[in-house]
Amino acid sequence: MDTAMHDAAFAIAPSPAHQVLYVGADREPVLIVDGLLLDPEAIVRWAETGTAFQRQDGDFYPGIRKSLDMAYASAVHARLRELLLSTFGAGGDAAITPLSCVLSLATTPPEALRPIQSVPHFDSVERNRIASVHYLCDERFGGTSFYRHRSTGFDSMDGQRLADYAPRLKQEVMEEARRQPGRGLRYIRGDTALFERTASVEAKFNRAIFYRSNLLHSGDIAVDAGLSSDPRSGRLTANTLALIGPPR
Repeated sequence: MDTAMHDAAFAIAPSPAHQVLYVGADREPVLIVDGLLLDPEAIVRWAETGTAFQRQDGDFYPGIRKSLDMAYASAVHARLRELLLSTFGAGGDAAITPLSCVLSLATTPPEALRPIQSVPHFDSVERNRIASVHYLCDERFGGTSFYRHRSTGFDSMDGQRLADYAPRLKQEVMEEARRQPGRGLRYIRGDTALFERTASVEAKFNRAIFYRSNLLHSGDIAVDAGLSSDPRSGRLTANTLALIGPPR
């Protein structure tokens, strides 16, 4: 992507509408920003060209991805800096460091899911890592939901909780499979025997959400809308992970 394309693709709206949703027992903030980019179609057009989307080794995302220029993440975090710091309780002089930046397309059919892809997940156990999902698709494809694990009561994760959560969840998933043989896996889109949905944010073209990466969450993958590998007709999102830390 050349410099002129950078300017067009990553231009942030001067005053995008925003709201904060508080989720779970700990009332963790989820920042919702509507109308993030001035020209979101520029990202869609770029997604259709260049390097192909592909499955990433070691990535549990149920689909295909390709790298997005880190200039996107830098532009978003710089423009929303004060809002991000105030939302997530960081000091005004804190640094926001982008860690990853990708485009994603959900393409895996339910019958090909792995068990870990059919339950909510978390991206890290660190509270100072902030994830984002920028919807470059419309509401038909499903947004993002946040969950509480029923038997532990956890809706966010840390190292200590993980030691209890991981083996318990593995056991519960195995027991569910024995109770309902032949049922098959499916995308989670609401309450189940193991998880309670605590909040949901609908997809909307050019809407972005930001949340702590240790929250239990899952995309509301709408299979009926299609699982296309075409960026223009599939569930296209831009995803970032950033570290909010002490001043450099």
